[in-house]
Amino acid sequence: MDILQALLTQPRAFGGRGVNHEGETFDGVLTLQPLVGGAAIMLNYTATLPDGRLIHAEATLLGRNPEGRLCLWPVMQELPAVIPHVEIPTPSSGVHRAAATFSSGPREAIDAFREEIRIALGYDGKLTYAHSWGLPHGTFEERSSCEMIARGG
Repeated sequence: MDILQALLTQPRAFGGRGVNHEGETFDGVLTLQPLVGGAAIMLNYTATLPDGRLIHAEATLLGRNPEGRLCLWPVMQELPAVIPHVEIPTPSSGVHRAAATFSSGPREAIDAFREEIRIALGYDGKLTYAHSWGLPHGTFEERSSCEMIARGG
């Protein structure tokens, strides 16, 4: 089962704790909105510090490109444009029912900004949403990750 099909079968809201690139703990909330009969899904994700400050807001469309490959189109306050992210091979961990990694370009492309967004749904129902990135001429590494569970509502 691919990550789109898996997310379509899930509750519509998740919440949990994460850590960002500055080592700050935040509360993450992810809501899922199926679109056009399940052809795509909109993910709305926010990260808020314990003092209530919003430190990240993201609206991301997950669907298939014309070639049939899963892609993310994230809109984020930190990025000046919508940068398509195409699914790349994700090693199986044995603990995830479905997992996918989406890349804006090769990690090795050191002259450019590059990012990967990983979405993983565990057999235990936990959903992980993680961002890895590298600035031009900088190191590429995981910078932010949030593990969430389904919320009532």
